[in-house]
Amino acid sequence: MSKGYSLHIGLNKIDKQHYSDVPFLKAAVADAEFWKEFAEQSGYSARHFHDEEATASAVLATLNDYAGKMAPGDILLLTYAGHGSQIANEKAVGLDNERFDQTWCLYDRELLDDELFEAFRAFREGTRILIVSDSCHSGTIARVVPDAQNLSQHLAAGLEKAAGARGMRSRKLPLANEQDVLSLYGETVYAPVQKRFRTKAQAADVKAAVKLLAACQDDQTTFDGDKNGVFTESFIGLFRKASTRKKNAPELIDAIRERYYYPRPNFFEYGAIIPAFDTAFPFKIDIPDAAVVTGKRSPDLKPRPVGRRLTKEEEWDEVKVKRNAQLLITWKTPPAGDITPGNDMEILEKGADFLLVELKDTPHEHSWSAAHALQQSLQQAGMEAVVEPDLSVTPAQDKRATREADANNPDYIREWPPAMGDAAIGWHLGDTHSQLAKATEEVRATPGAHVRIAHLDTGYIPKHPALPENLDYQLQRSFVSKENPAVAEDKPESGQDGHGLGTMVLLAGGKVSKDQTFGEYEGYIGGAPVATVIPCRISESVVIMNDRTFAEAIDYAIANGCEVVSMSMAGKPSQRMAKAVNRAYEAGVVIVSAASNCWYKGTGALLPKCVLFPAAFERVIAATGAMHDHRPYDVDFLREGSERAISTQYMQGSWGPASRMTRALAGYTPNTPWASTVHPFVRSGGGTSSATPQVAAAAALYIARHREEMEKKGYYEEGKKWMKVEAVRHALYTSAAKGDIFPDWKKYYGNGILRAWDALQVPVAEPAALTQSPSAESTWWGVVEIVGSFFKRRKLFRSSEPKPSAEALATELLHLLQTDPQFYEIFSRIDLSNPVEMEATIGQPEFRDKVLASPYASAWLKEAIQM
Repeated sequence: MSKGYSLHIGLNKIDKQHYSDVPFLKAAVADAEFWKEFAEQSGYSARHFHDEEATASAVLATLNDYAGKMAPGDILLLTYAGHGSQIANEKAVGLDNERFDQTWCLYDRELLDDELFEAFRAFREGTRILIVSDSCHSGTIARVVPDAQNLSQHLAAGLEKAAGARGMRSRKLPLANEQDVLSLYGETVYAPVQKRFRTKAQAADVKAAVKLLAACQDDQTTFDGDKNGVFTESFIGLFRKASTRKKNAPELIDAIRERYYYPRPNFFEYGAIIPAFDTAFPFKIDIPDAAVVTGKRSPDLKPRPVGRRLTKEEEWDEVKVKRNAQLLITWKTPPAGDITPGNDMEILEKGADFLLVELKDTPHEHSWSAAHALQQSLQQAGMEAVVEPDLSVTPAQDKRATREADANNPDYIREWPPAMGDAAIGWHLGDTHSQLAKATEEVRATPGAHVRIAHLDTGYIPKHPALPENLDYQLQRSFVSKENPAVAEDKPESGQDGHGLGTMVLLAGGKVSKDQTFGEYEGYIGGAPVATVIPCRISESVVIMNDRTFAEAIDYAIANGCEVVSMSMAGKPSQRMAKAVNRAYEAGVVIVSAASNCWYKGTGALLPKCVLFPAAFERVIAATGAMHDHRPYDVDFLREGSERAISTQYMQGSWGPASRMTRALAGYTPNTPWASTVHPFVRSGGGTSSATPQVAAAAALYIARHREEMEKKGYYEEGKKWMKVEAVRHALYTSAAKGDIFPDWKKYYGNGILRAWDALQVPVAEPAALTQSPSAESTWWGVVEIVGSFFKRRKLFRSSEPKPSAEALATELLHLLQTDPQFYEIFSRIDLSNPVEMEATIGQPEFRDKVLASPYASAWLKEAIQM
């Protein structure tokens, strides 16, 4: 059986004579004490050195002792918490990648990384060494002013300044102290040590398998907290979750990157390759084949990027979409000279007054921290810009949780009605449900009937047999960065299996035969097959809601004569999104948007159970879900005794609160037909994605049928076009099935369940009967103003330090409510239009404490929420 040995080093204070009165830390010894307790509970034989005990000779002697004791299969856990630094080395060019020795600041002197490598060479082949270093590794952050044209340097400078201004202590040895150490002891203490390693490559000839989990990248600093360092504190939080014990080393670093944005933890490994060590929880002592070595890793000490990925165990209990943050930089005055992205960013798009950048290995959840930091640093350099997150990402959906079920198992989802045999593909079009088939027949009989729909989604997949007959290939458009704008084709390999195809076919799909539908249905499969459809690819994945591409696609739809927009996506609001909704409304374009979905399996809801944006704007129709039996698409109405298996079975529609249901309307889902790439169809379309195109189809049919009447009433004249939107909504809402079909219809459906043919029988409302809906921009900005006025009275805004605007912080807070699960219940019930309720909520101490504890809230927001 393998044995575990550990050494835990923690230094709050170091010798003032050697380090020239370096500032003390507060939490490093506590870190070492935590790791020692953890190690002993895990079965390790543990030692520790604190403060004066932690001398270079004591540490090296202990490592030498362990090297003599440990047999193949054994493991050493070495943890360090304290200051870090660097000393320039003079090795031959090409011998090592680095030109500096990274150091741990032990009590009496700095311990060079070369000395650690030498100690590790004494360990036998087949042994394991795991290092957790909660310190800084490089002095490159000592630059005082970032390169004015380098965005990555601006980002780092902004983040470091924000942390320092908020009282966080850096674990980087200050530059002045570094210089004093080298001035006093460079020649007498450190030069002789470096000389021993001048002709030897770092980590060469290490026979043990070594893995390092480090608190930060080589050009960053890590921070000391009140109780623990930020890195160690993250481990403490992770270890509370049982699923953590199933992660390997890279997955642990990946999980920590989800917990805070700056600094970015690092991982690298070298020495022997022990496959079991690579795949197991790295702290586990006894693992199968612990001594089996299959090769050797070259000592490449460059930080290795950690792929953002899920373990099998995380897929449903901790579902996250691994997506890098993107920021849109809009210049008030474009800077002179070329702007370079630096090491941590990539420029995706560049215009005369904007840059779109992606932050490498930065989780999208931390976009606001990066946006505020970058904007503040640019501002201090005299470069005025607005920096905002560009992506809204829905957790709980990737290739394991697509809208349709497994294409290789194309049956109905038995947990939801209808079960196999209760209905046939196409049931949703019938007279007892949406009435879309009957409505289409009436419009076909109307001379000159026509209408154009913009379909905002992931695009379409060519050559599917059910594509709309009137698909406008000439006007198709992709708004996704770095794609051909003239091609709106979806990429099935993205893992979504054609979400755009599925919704497009439900919207306006053409004729299908029984051999394409398992012998169940023939005829037109779309809700409005008479309509012309312009495919607009606004995202490469249904989980990504990009307000910039949304706004661009809305403007494109307006410019190309579309009168209906169908979008089966939802996300977080922005001014850009609100203004686009207003432009569409004022141009007479009916927008139908999915209310959103949520999941109920596992540790809890993975999204707020409520209407999200843009569906929550009053100028948009929010599509909610009703099932085959006319009951709500909600877990409370599942079939009794249903087996609940992993997949879209765990997805349900979202609805509420009442303040966001005033313009809602239900379409039918789940188990609607879903155009697929393996079979022409599967039977298991689900989510409000399936409901949305039905409602949009009904709106388009009404316009096509009543165009002449609306023209006569002046609804196509400038200044009156909004009346067309309200007239269409009036018809859909008044004709919808209500209490006679489900008693609590208003709670779940808003205005009822779609009845498309009945809507066609509703005359076009007179102008006097129509009321203009509140501006989306004013509604959204009113919320931001409410929250912003609250922030302006708080701690952050009493400081003279540069800071984000109150409006930007208010937007961040509202995004946080949809990002951090601890706020989902609040966001799902709060009336965003009620200033009294909003201010009362965010003013509660319990709410403040949640913000302060949130890993997704920026440092600025945390300060702004305090008195």
